[in-house]
Amino acid sequence: MSFNNLQCLIEDWKVNVVNSVVSSNDVDGLARYALHLSRILAYPELDVSSTLETIDTMGEELRQSIKKFMPLRPTQIIEKINEYLFRDKEFKSNIQDYYNPLNSYLNIVLQHKSGIPISLSILYMRIAYCLNFKLYPVNFPGHFLVKHILDNDKSGIIIDPFNSGRIMDDYALKALLDQLYPHQNIPLTHAFIEETTAAQVMVRLLNNLKESYYEAEDLDKVEIANEMIIAIDHYNPDAIRDKGMILLKGQKPLKALEMLNLYLELDPEAEDADTVLDIIKQIRASK
Repeated sequence: MSFNNLQCLIEDWKVNVVNSVVSSNDVDGLARYALHLSRILAYPELDVSSTLETIDTMGEELRQSIKKFMPLRPTQIIEKINEYLFRDKEFKSNIQDYYNPLNSYLNIVLQHKSGIPISLSILYMRIAYCLNFKLYPVNFPGHFLVKHILDNDKSGIIIDPFNSGRIMDDYALKALLDQLYPHQNIPLTHAFIEETTAAQVMVRLLNNLKESYYEAEDLDKVEIANEMIIAIDHYNPDAIRDKGMILLKGQKPLKALEMLNLYLELDPEAEDADTVLDIIKQIRASK
């Protein structure tokens, strides 16, 4: 990808997403930000406003259908969302093709009616937003979740949109953690279910895409996604390291050296610190 094209895409990303997620932490805008991500990274003709309107029309349809039952308890609202999305609209988790990058694009999730935890969670949150039912994103390790915060209860109600909106108690959360990280016996802590920021959600979504495109050897997409991460988090260690490696492959060893040195400054205890140090030595030896 040419430098000018990359810069144009990143400027677009900053104007439509970064300035908002960094300054205001607008988690209610996550669906819109995710659609801009789709447009910039893969679908340049995507009409973000129209696609968002499609989701909001779904939310309004649900709101009208439950209006006669209001007021409802939080668990009852969750049940109504689950019935609408997973029974009536037939959205489902994409287990068979989990690592396909299409699962991370919200516009494609709408078309295929399937996705991964983070994309289904973003859709779920937007439907809840249309009901004036506040949900927050949760960066649970290895499996994205959402939560509704009850009065005077920060732990709240944890929901798993990837599993048809199942409500997760501590037992279910620990079982999920053990399933994701077998034989490690990681203790379940409150930090795992704290609400996260809009910026962190976008970084996680981009990291998923970056890994998928790396596996597919689509290095142009890897570079764009990586620069989109850096635009949000200027000192994201992994993104800084990956930028260094991209620069090295692009025959820009001095700039690569700068990035790799910065990576070790940011994360001197990184698991791959020795490997990166060897690469730095090789660059210096070739100068």
